[in-house]
Amino acid sequence: MEDPRNLWQTQEVEEMKFSVEELRAKAAKFQRRISWRNLREYLAALIVIALFGWNCWKETLLLPRIAFLMLIAASIYYMWHLHRWGSARPLPADAGSTSCVSFYRHELERQRDLVRNVWRWALLPLVPGLVLLDAYFIANTQPSARWHLVGAILFEAAAFIGVLWLNLRSARCLNRRIAELDRELGRV
Repeated sequence: MEDPRNLWQTQEVEEMKFSVEELRAKAAKFQRRISWRNLREYLAALIVIALFGWNCWKETLLLPRIAFLMLIAASIYYMWHLHRWGSARPLPADAGSTSCVSFYRHELERQRDLVRNVWRWALLPLVPGLVLLDAYFIANTQPSARWHLVGAILFEAAAFIGVLWLNLRSARCLNRRIAELDRELGRV
């Protein structure tokens, strides 16, 4: 039986198809994209909070105020969840090639899983407030003007479907990037 240390030292080493610097560059570019995405999302959520806050402050009736507060709470939860689970993580400065690949792949997987489940943490929390607000407006609108509300509800549904579609498309793109990384590393 051969010495395990000798076997380990004499085995062929698979050549990396790209350098640590290239991996660092890819990871840094991905990090910047995630940071900019999050900044855009935070700003959009703050605008939503400001608009619903203004409507809540102006509104005198309890039911719409509760709906606006629910939508504000959903927006705050959205920002917290995005910050907690979707923030870009810095590549460790001392990462070697193996740990750099592992880090980059893990970040791709983490972001893919985040956007794949957007319905759960971004869209679903909005539903109770929107349903309450829509129900209030339907109950308190003249029958001849209810077609405006149907248009608003259809717009809400289209926005939800659009956000879901865009995020699922993003998840597929991230899956392709993970598969490309695996191919480049000869893992597949």
